[in-house]
Amino acid sequence: MSTINVTNLSGRGGATPNLPDGANITGVATATSFDGNLKTTGTPTLGLGVTINASGVAISGVCTAGIISATTLYGDGSNLTGVGESIAPWHYNPTVNDTLVPVDTGIGITFNKKILAGSGTATVKIVNAGVAGTVHQSWGISSATFNVTEFTLGALVSPLTVNETYQVDIPSGFIVDGNETSYAGTAYTFSVQDAANKLWSWGDNAYGRLGHNQAEAQLDAASSPVQVPGTGWKSGWQKSNANMTYNTGAVKDDGTLWMWGLNEQGQLGHNNRTQYSSPTQIPGTTWSLVSSGAYTSGAVKTDGTLWMWGRNTFGQIGDNTQGSGASTAKSSPVQIPGTTWRSINIGHYTTTATKTDNTLWIWGRGESGVTGQNNETNYSSPVQIPGTTWKSSIQISDTNAAAIKTDGTLWTWGGNDDGILGQNNTTKYSSPVQIPGTTWVTFSGGMQWILATKTDGTLWGWGDGEYGQLGQNDEVDRSSPIQIPGTTWGTNELHIRAGRGTAYAIKTDGTLWSWGYNGAGALGQNTPNPSKLSSPVQVGSNTDWHEVGGFGMNSAYAIQRDVTP
Repeated sequence: MSTINVTNLSGRGGATPNLPDGANITGVATATSFDGNLKTTGTPTLGLGVTINASGVAISGVCTAGIISATTLYGDGSNLTGVGESIAPWHYNPTVNDTLVPVDTGIGITFNKKILAGSGTATVKIVNAGVAGTVHQSWGISSATFNVTEFTLGALVSPLTVNETYQVDIPSGFIVDGNETSYAGTAYTFSVQDAANKLWSWGDNAYGRLGHNQAEAQLDAASSPVQVPGTGWKSGWQKSNANMTYNTGAVKDDGTLWMWGLNEQGQLGHNNRTQYSSPTQIPGTTWSLVSSGAYTSGAVKTDGTLWMWGRNTFGQIGDNTQGSGASTAKSSPVQIPGTTWRSINIGHYTTTATKTDNTLWIWGRGESGVTGQNNETNYSSPVQIPGTTWKSSIQISDTNAAAIKTDGTLWTWGGNDDGILGQNNTTKYSSPVQIPGTTWVTFSGGMQWILATKTDGTLWGWGDGEYGQLGQNDEVDRSSPIQIPGTTWGTNELHIRAGRGTAYAIKTDGTLWSWGYNGAGALGQNTPNPSKLSSPVQVGSNTDWHEVGGFGMNSAYAIQRDVTP
């Protein structure tokens, strides 16, 4: 413990006992208050209200060793020396004894002073299920992140289990201050509840694509988010550019696939051409993700199989057939050869997909070189774009495409109207060309423009700026990337969405922002149509948005991670 050197210690009121120099008093000295200055020489005097308890503390002349506690200390304390400052936690994440913690929670503590890495191993243990005390995961010092007064443990290897209680153990010495004073350690518990993924949509409701179960005569636009009935919507299920679509697809956590909206080409996969204004299930419970293009849809199952349906004018279904008109369209899913498909994105008349071996495949209309084959040929079955390091982040629009490689490079090809390919020109490219930089992490392609993020949390846009969608407070086209203000934009592919002329992005604090064209209330700002926003504006006040995407031209959706019971 710290040492307090004193000259005189006097109580408030009443007689005060005097101690001769060198007297020893054992125990802990406590008082309601102290009056006077604390100095460095002389003989201490204990005032009224001071109690001496047995064992441990010696007061001898000019030195007080041990603990003195008081409700109030009177005096300026200008001569107080040798007092140590302890490390104490200000905030726990999750909160101590919290019962509504999501399964993918972060774990960390904020302290009252600057902290440093110490040594040891932190753990999260199961308390009430399986074998009590079983370690769910452990972290060494090298797996923890220290940032001034905060420390955060590394990501969970596997999610926590719903309805179980867990104990966080931070050992003594795991955290120290600048003087190498050790934090004493702590242990606290919390209980886990799965987040209920709620789906919200807004904007143009033509053909019932917002899923609000409205009759044909009541398909009103929604200028602010409205919840689609049900919960349990899966994150990352929608992989669509969806700039010219009037139909919607979604997957739930239970592996079921749901479609609704326009269905004149059988693109809803219900084996009919009936329009639906609320989610309607396609048979099966092993669906993983879905993409909707212009009258064509596709989905990947958990076994890696790829299924397509809808319009097939240019062979965009990929089953080695093609033809115009409803007679050649497929109104139920048909399988595309292969069992290692990983992701899919359907554009206007062209389809792209990746496999688990990081290869990239494309088929459908080849106008402007959008198939990346150095020609403008249509393909009715998948053809490979060179390379084996493509990530699942791919986008296809009407006449152009883009994809990211595992090394963080971003590549574009096809038509280059408004400079969408980011090459500082408007030249057409029929095979992939690189955009400068190696720290690109995700992107979204709109109608002749692109929105993208880097690993440092910066957000960039280029291409068509007619509606202010580049976020520069103007309506100017750019043919190379330009930064949108801010450095806290989300870097997950679920966090940004480029629409026809609208932009949406989620920040690291869970807030949702929109800008660009507000046709049919597409920006979710509860403002009249038409209007524009050329800089980001927050949508509502919620801070638990997890994903944002598109339901077609002038409409959007977002998933809210709600842990309310």
